[in-house]
Formats: sequence, C-alpha cells, structure tokens
Amino acid sequence: MLQKGDLRAFDKLYHFYSPKLYRFAFSLLKNNEDAEGIVQEVFLILWKKRNEIDLTKSFKSYLFTISHNLIIDQLRKRLKEKEYQAYLKSYFNLTTLTPEQATDYNIIKSQVDQAVEELPEKRKLIYKLSREKGLSHKEISKQLNISDKTVENQITLSLRHLRHRLGTEIPAVLLYLFLFA
Repeated sequence: MLQKGDLRAFDKLYHFYSPKLYRFAFSLLKNNEDAEGIVQEVFLILWKKRNEIDLTKSFKSYLFTISHNLIIDQLRKRLKEKEYQAYLKSYFNLTTLTPEQATDYNIIKSQVDQAVEELPEKRKLIYKLSREKGLSHKEISKQLNISDKTVENQITLSLRHLRHRLGTEIPAVLLYLFLFA
C-alpha cells in the first residue's frame, strides 16, 4: 500500500496515471519538457504526502488537482517572461484559429472587455495604457504624473478584478488575461 511506502504500489500508480497526467499537462502547456516536469512533480508530491491521502475521496481527482495547481503555477511563472509571451502569441496566432476557437476567443474577449468597463475610470485608463498601448509602468507614471507604485497597484487591482469576475480556474481565461489583456 502506497501510504506505507510500498514502492511497487507507487510504481503501478505512476505507470497507470502518468500518461493521463502528461496529456493533461501538455494540453495546457504545449511544451513536452514542461508537461514531463509537471508529471514528475505530481508524483514527487504524492510520495511526500502519501500519509495524508484521504482514501474516502477520489484518488484521480487528487492527482489532477495537484497537476492543475502546478500547471497554473507554471503558467504564471512562464507568462511573466517576455520571450515566453512572444512565443505564446505566435503559437496562438489569431489568424490560425479554427472557427470554434475564434468563437471562444471572441466570447472571452467580450467578457474581459465588459469587466474592464466596470473598473473605476482612473484604474481603467491605467489598465488600458498598460495592456492595450503596451506602455511600461514608468511610462504610465510619467504620462499621468503619478508614482510607479501607484501604477503597479492599479494594475494589480485591475487584474484581481478581472480574475475574480472571470474566474481563475479557467485556463483559457488565464491565457487570455496574460497574452491579450
């Protein structure tokens, strides 16, 4: 039994679930190495927390929840890197979307636009200068005659509002927020 440190049980679980976890991770990360890393990390966490596993709950859900959280963390980390943002924008080139993907994109964009319109006027202006005009925090602070810290705080509050309004559990919304918003 896994909870008692049985390596054979661990090995069986790994061989059964790792392909499924890999496909899940790859479907969201679109990167072989990252997906493999997520699978390895999931099983490392599983081994470390094997004594905490609640046998009354779904083991599959437990693994996929760990995987989902690691994927979201990975996306957040990667999306902060400018080069990775450029790569994702080229990978998800809007001209190559299928009609279904284009419809999904337009629905998400409409929801984001609506959420942006709900922001207070000054915050909305700062958000749009940052996300639509591509200005840096320093450029915005000079243009509006406010501190860099104020710009940073307003962007943080804007993104928090968007995540709250749109839901952070939807990977497509997360990708949209970081790529296009």
